[in-house]
Amino acid sequence: MKFHPVIAVVCSVLGLFAGQALPQQGERPRPIDRVCIGRMLIVQSMDHVKRSGKTEQEYRDANPFDPRWEPAVKEEVSAVIAYVWSHSHEENIEFSSNVMQACYAQNPQS
Repeated sequence: MKFHPVIAVVCSVLGLFAGQALPQQGERPRPIDRVCIGRMLIVQSMDHVKRSGKTEQEYRDANPFDPRWEPAVKEEVSAVIAYVWSHSHEENIEFSSNVMQACYAQNPQS
């Protein structure tokens, strides 16, 4: 198996989040943590695919939309894909953090 620095970084980031997100005694991890951190990692995964040389169309072909998704969800996901393929790695990493923060901001009670 070939060593991929991006995968190593993602794993270390996951380890940091796991350490920070450990529940207090008697608490369970919040589902919103999985959702918001997951969104961040999806953007970073797209960036990794882009950096490995795949085109936006190749990514879209390999990851078709779920037919059950509402049109607004399809539009949002399509916009994220387009953003990632039209921006630099550094901008995408910043964007992934902003996506996670926006998710938490939209779900303050979770």
